[in-house]
Amino acid sequence: MATKRSGPPKSLVTAPPEGELRDLLGRCYRVFDRVAHPSPSVTNEWRCYKKGTPPVLKVIDGKRTLNYVRPNRGSVHVTLLLGRLACDAALAGQVPAHLHDVIRSAKQFPEGRAVRLELHRLADVADVEALLAVKLAPAAAAGATYKRLESAGRAGRRVP
Repeated sequence: MATKRSGPPKSLVTAPPEGELRDLLGRCYRVFDRVAHPSPSVTNEWRCYKKGTPPVLKVIDGKRTLNYVRPNRGSVHVTLLLGRLACDAALAGQVPAHLHDVIRSAKQFPEGRAVRLELHRLADVADVEALLAVKLAPAAAAGATYKRLESAGRAGRRVP
């Protein structure tokens, strides 16, 4: 008989001290802070997914994961998982054109494409914000076409 595990999941780790983060990131600390706290409603969890890898900050809004943030020396690495609708909306022109190749080349997982960005300046945060906007409202960003396709698919109808 299996016993229930109590306490936090094994992948949760304690947050690094703020001083260490500031030393590691240098001028990019403001970039990290802005990506880690995009709105007052988000919560953060520091996680370590593989033994020997650096911890990653999981940014969560309610039950939905927004992105993963990994501080690096002089830069911030951000990973967003974009589903099919979000990718289609982004490639249809809802995000800046320079992100299209990044989205197309992102590794495909069952949950979606893992779009990875490396941020160095505050201006780079706009790319993350554009991708988050598409992720949070892909059907609205892409227009009514997706809504029509989805509703027809649920009803078992063919869409012309």
